[in-house]
Amino acid sequence: MIGTIKDLKIGKGQTVMGWIEKVRDQKSIQFIIIRDRSGKLQITVEKEKLPKIAEIFSSISTDSVISVVGEVVKNDFVKLGGIELIPEKVEIVSRAEVSPIDAESSIDQRLDYRWIDLRDPKKRLIFEAQTYLAKGMRDYCISNGYIEIHNPTIMSNESEGGAGVFEVKYFDKKAFLIQSPQFYKQMAIAAGFEKVFMTTPVYRAEKSFTKHHATEFTGFDIEIANVTGVEDVMKAEEELIHAGLKEVHDRLGERIKAELGVEIVIPTLPFPRITMIEAYKILNEECNYPVEEGDDFDREAEKHLCDYMKKKTGHQFFFVKEYPMAVRAFYSMKKPTGIYSETFDLYYKDVEITSGAQREHRPEQLTENIKKKGVDPKTLQSTYIDFFRYGCPPHGGLGIGLDRLTMYMLDLPSLKETMYVFRGPDRTSP
Repeated sequence: MIGTIKDLKIGKGQTVMGWIEKVRDQKSIQFIIIRDRSGKLQITVEKEKLPKIAEIFSSISTDSVISVVGEVVKNDFVKLGGIELIPEKVEIVSRAEVSPIDAESSIDQRLDYRWIDLRDPKKRLIFEAQTYLAKGMRDYCISNGYIEIHNPTIMSNESEGGAGVFEVKYFDKKAFLIQSPQFYKQMAIAAGFEKVFMTTPVYRAEKSFTKHHATEFTGFDIEIANVTGVEDVMKAEEELIHAGLKEVHDRLGERIKAELGVEIVIPTLPFPRITMIEAYKILNEECNYPVEEGDDFDREAEKHLCDYMKKKTGHQFFFVKEYPMAVRAFYSMKKPTGIYSETFDLYYKDVEITSGAQREHRPEQLTENIKKKGVDPKTLQSTYIDFFRYGCPPHGGLGIGLDRLTMYMLDLPSLKETMYVFRGPDRTSP
């Protein structure tokens, strides 16, 4: 296997393969910049000495792939690492046609040719950052005794019990793509795994065209047993997020700051916490944005609340807990009053990135919750409610949209930039 640009040594007989980024074809000399995943390299050709090689570079197109054998020499005038390569042999491995997109193309035009769009080193850095973000969270889970599970994404019923689900033909039956791995996480707790995590595709059949939404995204989910309240779940999440951002900061922080202009902040622990009742009061009295008690937040309310909390605490993260039961899923546990729930959302910068809760593990109460949501419990009996009829400890968990977390970590304008291949209401290709 041919090594990378970063692996090159001073001396003869060095081989490298890369993409043509630029050719400066002057009267007597050529300067060619090639790149690979590790960096860039200058190739210098004196036309009189190397006429056949010069002819190759005179006719080559940007983004063609070449293999080069030659001598790597020091040159303090070269900005790319102070070295250049004097070629002895050049082979065109793949000749490129003229690109249909450029830096001025719209995001939707670029998505049509996503494989070309992603050649930009800054775009690749986004996915390097996402790799380390997920690694940090995975490492946290593994070091704290979690088991990784790989859940199916096809179910016989809706996981959330409402609209926004994709129905699929499954042989001679009807099935659904998961809106959440919720049922499978809780099944693992009923199985005695006690702590689980997963990275999974999640599907939402919502015709929403905002920068925050996609019809398919990647979820990073955890579930833990033997909780004494929702505080245990929030503590697990803040430690999880801290581990992920620290990994990105330590591995790529300087590059991200230099190339994307973004500071990766390792958050201090614990994250600030407020109740939903306190949030209503802040919005009504401090932000002059009235929200009726019992209602959920709209996007404008979220922005006002995030601005207030950032000024008040100086923190990029904060929890809002104890949401009204009426606006949460049926598997959430009620507080003793029955109005509010043992649930929370985590906000980052100016948006909600996580929903979490202590779950209802008592089958009788769960059945009542399902009825109140207008769902027939019989449709969930064997695929969900029965999980809790044979013994199940108190438990809770959360789901993080990995793409959304990446988007806000790097201050990107849209989920379309953070997803390898975006799926939305009007996009199913490439």
